[in-house]
Amino acid sequence: MNISTKKLLLNYLQQMRVIVDKIPDSIFLDSLSEGMFSLELNAQVAANFLLRGYCPMVSVDLVSCELRESGKDSVCKMLENVKLQLELLPEVHGFDDSKVMVESAGFSQVKLPQSRFILEYIIPNYMFHMSMVYAIAKKNGVALSKGDFDGFHNYPVGFEFKP
Repeated sequence: MNISTKKLLLNYLQQMRVIVDKIPDSIFLDSLSEGMFSLELNAQVAANFLLRGYCPMVSVDLVSCELRESGKDSVCKMLENVKLQLELLPEVHGFDDSKVMVESAGFSQVKLPQSRFILEYIIPNYMFHMSMVYAIAKKNGVALSKGDFDGFHNYPVGFEFKP
């Protein structure tokens, strides 16, 4: 597999930015339900999952980008910092499964070869937290589509799926 992992992760990050750019500042502290992360914390966790996956691939100490304050501007700055950190790291094409990645997952420990670590742990966790950002925004009436999420789908304004 000859894949630019960094380019893939940067594309995912770009779609997060597309979504965040459409969200009004007033809902960044909202969550789906009590006890769940807010929209802004889901954005932070998602973005940092990309660094949690890529830094070990290039044998660089983990870099983490935190929100400096609450709100849209802070989330946008944090996303930009994650983008800059990823862009500064060396390019990796393909995976080296002789390298085993170890990470905490809640109260569990994940120990997987590089390809499985990225494909089965990092990307699904990124997508989960990005989905939370999307869901919280949609719950609050933000006009988002699947195209905002993946960058491929395109629907005319006002389109609805009817059962």
